[in-house]
Amino acid sequence: MTDTTYRRRLLGTSMFAGAMIAATLMAAPAMAQSAQDDDDQVDDIVVTGSRIARQDYVANSPIVTVTAEDFQATGSVNIDTLINDLPQFTPAANATSNNPSNGGQANVQLRGLGTGRTLVLMNGRRIVASNASSVVDLNVLPTSLISSIETITGGASSTYGSDAVAGVLNFLLDDDFEGVRMDFQYGETDRNDADTNSVNLTIGGKFGDDRGHAVLSFDYSHRSPIFNAARPFSAISGFSGASPLGSTIFDAQNLPTTAVVSGFITGGVNSNTFGFNNNGTLFTYQGARDYASPGGIDFEGFRTAGPLQQTDFAYNTGPLNYGVLPQNRYNAFAAASYEINPSVEVYTEFLFSQYETSNLLAATPAAGTATGFRIPSTNPFISSELRTVLNSRPNPAGTFRLDKRFSALGSRVGNEAVSVYQFTTGVRGDLEGTRDWTYDAYLSYGRVDDTTTQTGNVSRSAVQRLLDAADGGASLCAGGFNPFGQSTLSAACANYIGRKSKNTTVNDQRVFEVNLQGGVFDLPAGEVRVALGGTYREQNYDFIADASLSATALLPSFNGTTTVLTVQNDIAGFNAQNSLSGSDQVYEGYGEILIPLLRDLPFIQRLETNLGYRVSSYDSVGVVESYKADANWIVFDGLTVRGGIQRAVRAPSIGELFSPQNLNFPSIGSPTSGGAPALSADPCDIRTAYRSTSGSNLAASTNAAVRALCLTQGVPSQVIDTYTFPNQQVSGLSGGNPNLFEETADSYTVGVVLQSPFQNPWLSGFSGSVDYYNIEIANVVGTVSVTEQLRRCFNFDGASNTTYDPNNVYCQLFSRDRASGQVSNTFETNANLGALVTSGIDFQVDWTAALVDLGLPDWGSLAVNVTGTKLEEYKRQDLPGGTFTDRTGTLSNSFGLTLPEWKSLTSVNWNMGSFGLGVRWRYQGSAVNFNNRAQVIDAIDYFDLNGSWAVNDTVAIRAGINNLTDEMAPVYAPAVAANTDPSAYDVLGRRYYVGVSARF
Repeated sequence: MTDTTYRRRLLGTSMFAGAMIAATLMAAPAMAQSAQDDDDQVDDIVVTGSRIARQDYVANSPIVTVTAEDFQATGSVNIDTLINDLPQFTPAANATSNNPSNGGQANVQLRGLGTGRTLVLMNGRRIVASNASSVVDLNVLPTSLISSIETITGGASSTYGSDAVAGVLNFLLDDDFEGVRMDFQYGETDRNDADTNSVNLTIGGKFGDDRGHAVLSFDYSHRSPIFNAARPFSAISGFSGASPLGSTIFDAQNLPTTAVVSGFITGGVNSNTFGFNNNGTLFTYQGARDYASPGGIDFEGFRTAGPLQQTDFAYNTGPLNYGVLPQNRYNAFAAASYEINPSVEVYTEFLFSQYETSNLLAATPAAGTATGFRIPSTNPFISSELRTVLNSRPNPAGTFRLDKRFSALGSRVGNEAVSVYQFTTGVRGDLEGTRDWTYDAYLSYGRVDDTTTQTGNVSRSAVQRLLDAADGGASLCAGGFNPFGQSTLSAACANYIGRKSKNTTVNDQRVFEVNLQGGVFDLPAGEVRVALGGTYREQNYDFIADASLSATALLPSFNGTTTVLTVQNDIAGFNAQNSLSGSDQVYEGYGEILIPLLRDLPFIQRLETNLGYRVSSYDSVGVVESYKADANWIVFDGLTVRGGIQRAVRAPSIGELFSPQNLNFPSIGSPTSGGAPALSADPCDIRTAYRSTSGSNLAASTNAAVRALCLTQGVPSQVIDTYTFPNQQVSGLSGGNPNLFEETADSYTVGVVLQSPFQNPWLSGFSGSVDYYNIEIANVVGTVSVTEQLRRCFNFDGASNTTYDPNNVYCQLFSRDRASGQVSNTFETNANLGALVTSGIDFQVDWTAALVDLGLPDWGSLAVNVTGTKLEEYKRQDLPGGTFTDRTGTLSNSFGLTLPEWKSLTSVNWNMGSFGLGVRWRYQGSAVNFNNRAQVIDAIDYFDLNGSWAVNDTVAIRAGINNLTDEMAPVYAPAVAANTDPSAYDVLGRRYYVGVSARF
């Protein structure tokens, strides 16, 4: 590695995620020679976070830089794997996101601040977004052409515009590539599943007397799925009260007598949840009394002895879900440029990506007031035992509720077919007659087409007609429908109630941008340089929902007195949806200036400042402003101090603004965690830490107040002292808000960069950096999640509702079903909420040395890299002026919010001639279960091995073992999915890969 390369990476980086130095050492000789040639001729450089070109690589904001070799060391075929390994990132939607899911997209987020607050660029330019949230899908990137990836922390809106609130992720392509390169890779786990493979071909070269250059790249990758059943930690997961056996909760106003119930089920009471055995008898969910199990992991999972065993009945949906999503992906990228003269170079780029993926869920559940059914007392399939119980009600002829999982229709499957293209063309060059000014003007158009096909949905109106029919539906389809016990359906009945849907999404982006930069005059300390420019950007989004998903029907419901017909969503299964169409436009202008202040003074070798300002005019939110003021102080050789302040803005996305009110089923978690009462689920559930007096009497001091609030909200007095909620999800509405305004974020960073001044070979290869960051976002666009509504309504923090007032703002965001007391009609509409605040320390240490210089045999060289982060604070305020919720060092059932205090990535690499060996250590610190503070998830260590051999100047072979010690994901409850956070923890276990690359 040359001194020039070393200086670039040291001064431009606050942490080198992955083994940066080692990655260069382990590169094939042909590639290493190319790097040497580049370093001998240093051109002007534009570092991520600035528009000003300069001949050094100084960055005032902390930058993380990783390379293509770092990506190869992950053994993955998806680039987000490497990004999520970096300590500064909190994993979000990725290959393990089945439910919750984002359609197989790969989205990333800095600092856990949300995917919409991390701006993703390619070669410094915007990429077309893949969803209504204006978030880029990393699956569309041309993986084989990525040469390096730069990440800056903190607001960068003054440089790039909206969305750069947490920071920027910039993928730099090797569009100067020359020659032909082919690459093949295959990998699988030691359980012989989750196999992946990739094939890449890249061709590039010059033409037109070396005035032009073109590059063409093709990528194919495949990823096989695994089911949760394939791993012990997830095989028993996703408990649900909606089972294929069917169940009912009798209306509190029309309960059977306890005497009749207990005559059939010893210990049963009339307010229990009752399931239907296949033999025609009843059983209670509470205590699983008289339960006659059909057998199998889905029915027996939560009855199995172990930490997940439950006393009450719960259906095990976990093994029927994907643990890793499948994917088949094709990418193509082409770029060409031609220099007409030094003042005019024309260029163009074309990006294309097409992939297919799917998510798979357990069969459709239809339950509760939102998707459940009412059975008439005349239904011919009612058994003698159930008939006796029904006849003991005050109104024996009244309807009763049915919750049912339709396993006879098979699993729910959502297939995604995504096509993306983006075309960019522009002109750039030198402005003659100026000092060294350059210009760059380009047009870009990108479009995403996504077709989602869903199977396994159920028409509730069709099912209700079968239930209402005097013959059990036999006159409507062969055999009719028996809802009691496991149901078998004829093909005719399956077609009668089953629905297939197809949704289409089209999102396009238009960008026109002009950038100018150059020197203006000299000061004693150096040249003042300026960048100026303007941008027009337009985004259009159209989502066309299948007619069946937005259909409504007149369906029966119980209003607390009688059964009435009301207009309800007809579909159960995948969420009912309405179409969405929206657009936004923005005109922007910016300016940036680099001012050298002092140089060549005692303790001030160089001091400079970088100022930036941008004004943006949006159709949606009007005029907004952003700015920055950074400084870089080289004290002396080997010590640099840097820092800055930034004001960033984020305009609300099309989805946040215009999304219609759709029925949703957010998770509220489980009432217990590790057998102990938890601060999750429905607080009125007698098993939760809000009401349980078991064990340490967690709720003893507030039990009466909680009970009173539950009664006031609508939990019937007949069931208040036995009330349980058997599911992890509740129903409610979520949607956009056209009255939103922009978020603003104030951030600052300060840090030092060290480079060893010593000549001793043990010390000369040392470098390091430490940076502090602080980001405060105001007017945060988001929703008060149902989980937070329940927690704060019931005063979980001792401050949000100290009087247990039913008129508290959080208590007004949901209501309860009068017949059962269950939570219903939750309201999660976007609003400008309170604030998000996070701060921490990033650190990095690098050391490299040739063994012979250390007095050892001449057996090559070593490179060590440690990069990490210490989270000091992460807290959220839901309402302006309200209390903050501290999530520092916690995890929960909230997606994308696993926030351990410590994270690091360490690598040790040895290189000798054509051979290289490396070890990676991925460390994730311990975290407290936010919903059960007594449960601490231990720190976890993942170790990876990798090696390479340059067979000759043309062929190189690589291989590796990831998660060497076969660490399984930790289990906790309530969890995001599969008893863990599958985005944040390794769900595959030990795996192997081998690859070969040839370059001509």
